[in-house]
Amino acid sequence: MDRVDKMKEKFFDRLRSLPQTGQGFHGALQGCVNYGIMAGISEHEIFALVRASIPSGGNRKVADKEIWDAIKTAVADVPNYTGNRRSGYVAPTKPVPAISDGQATRQRMIESSEISDEADLWEHSPIRIDWEPSEDTLHFLERMYHPEEQVFIGDRKSAGIIGTNIRSAKDWIEYFGGGGQTAPHIIINPLSGELAPTKSGDGATYRGDHNVKTFKYCLVEFDDLSREDQIRFWMSPAARKLPVACLVDSGGKSIHAWLRLSGIASMDDWAKEIKSKLYDQFLIPLGVDSQCSNPARLSRLPGHLRGEKYQRILWMNTPAEGR
Repeated sequence: MDRVDKMKEKFFDRLRSLPQTGQGFHGALQGCVNYGIMAGISEHEIFALVRASIPSGGNRKVADKEIWDAIKTAVADVPNYTGNRRSGYVAPTKPVPAISDGQATRQRMIESSEISDEADLWEHSPIRIDWEPSEDTLHFLERMYHPEEQVFIGDRKSAGIIGTNIRSAKDWIEYFGGGGQTAPHIIINPLSGELAPTKSGDGATYRGDHNVKTFKYCLVEFDDLSREDQIRFWMSPAARKLPVACLVDSGGKSIHAWLRLSGIASMDDWAKEIKSKLYDQFLIPLGVDSQCSNPARLSRLPGHLRGEKYQRILWMNTPAEGR
């Protein structure tokens, strides 16, 4: 057994023996995390494993910040540890934006577009949207999800409840097809249907980031562009090279772009490839809302009537059967 394997073994031993808070938890947490870093385990994987291993009871709840602070301390304490070539720890570096002047780049993209109104956007949609906005929900679910995938549809602050606001896409289609009432929001990615820790660590949930089963989409939204400029941006030659699956009218001032993903199999992949690279290096410099960068992000459900205006599909590039 080489040194890295020994560090990994010690990490999992410490993980299994974490005490309750009030019984030396903080020191045990730091020692556990130190071994994880020395074993070359990614920071996000360490966080997820620790969060799931904290024993119930104790005299207080453990916040995410406490775990991340321990991870940061471990990184600072062993910045030169390299273990061996196959899995040693390498200290992470802050990603450098790939776009040096995001505002100027965005403006050039907007000005390069020949499309600025909804009529032209509709004409250029690869999928012909020839149904009424009230039918959007059914078409959206049929094209964006596999029938068995578990989807949250509900209010922003509602707890996830299996069989109520978390159902298979097939069950939702049957429900809405039978006259069921729509809700304003949908979580963009399919869920596992199993409990997982909340982001704050204050409990468990069925509808958080750690409940995501399949990382199919990420959401992009601008808060500071006019509606016409949002259309121009998404129909610019550069933006049309992105894997946009759907553009959704929020029923307000925004257009929500759903980007199709591939090769993202875990929260660690999401953190590295989507959060750190796609958002931090490309999208956020362009002025995209940084709050959209989590996998259990809420978007507006097409087909829901928001006040007097439908949330609706404006443009879609998802083949029949949606897969």
